[in-house]
Amino acid sequence: MTRRLGVVLLALHLLAVLAAGQGVVEGTFDEHALARLGAETFAVAQGRTVEVRSWENPNRTSQTLRGAGAFVVSLAASPDGRLLAAGDKDGHIMVWEIASGDLLFKKYAHRFAVWSVAFSPDGMLLASGAFDGTVRLWDTGSWVEVGLLIEPRLVDAENKDRAHMGWVRCVTFSPDGRTLATSGCDGYMRIWDVDSLRLRRDPIQAGINVYFVTFSPDGQFLGCVTNPGEIRLYRTDTWEEAIRLRAGRISSVYAMAFSPDGTRIVVGGFSNKVEVWDVASRTMVAEYAGHTDSIWGVIVFPDGERVVTTSRDNTVRLWRIAR
Repeated sequence: MTRRLGVVLLALHLLAVLAAGQGVVEGTFDEHALARLGAETFAVAQGRTVEVRSWENPNRTSQTLRGAGAFVVSLAASPDGRLLAAGDKDGHIMVWEIASGDLLFKKYAHRFAVWSVAFSPDGMLLASGAFDGTVRLWDTGSWVEVGLLIEPRLVDAENKDRAHMGWVRCVTFSPDGRTLATSGCDGYMRIWDVDSLRLRRDPIQAGINVYFVTFSPDGQFLGCVTNPGEIRLYRTDTWEEAIRLRAGRISSVYAMAFSPDGTRIVVGGFSNKVEVWDVASRTMVAEYAGHTDSIWGVIVFPDGERVVTTSRDNTVRLWRIAR
């Protein structure tokens, strides 16, 4: 009976893989720079330009945004879908109005590559994190810098004014906008109060490198993915670890996204697979192959069934996830 059940589960898993219905877009896309714009559209960087594409016709660029100073490596859309922010490898931040394609703001903001940008839920702030270890906040009405997050333990001259020792990999706001979480190659997550710009608690060591952090849609969990290949969830009322999952075949997890209802987590990394995890059962419910190099970008559309990924293989892939 047990053997028969195992065969049935394997068959269902294979059917899920075959039903993924992936589409492939060839190009020279940056593996980090991917953002969902609306219910049907997404943005992806290709060199110094950013392209707007749709799920229904991903091979067609509906709009091209120009003006970056170097290769674009991070993207984020404003909550109302009106603006798109980007960071490039030379330390510039750019913001475009999507409808017109106009470049509204461009500034040399960090000394090195801006690996992550994020809008606050009310759209009034933009956070940026960079290779130089700094995290900055920008007012989206005036585009004036209004905050520099400083880890008080980093007090020597070399690390002065830094939020992390080493690269800042990710910045993300909580759904209520009161908290900013950051992660970096120093292996820590840091939890900041947005109003005071101070740490809410001691840094959380979560791995060798913490590549990505994101809040669950209901704000009850902060998730992160790490090297080694782990997925961790922390309760936001206590900041204690609640769930730790060992990714199936991914030795280093680089990107993650919650489904809109918060019941599933989609992750990608090395070695090149997309994995779907059920939060309640703590089990991997589907796995999808196709990329030929590590996955660095993952977004989930509002229906929870459509996923877009970017990879170091320079392709964008579209997946339909079995529910």
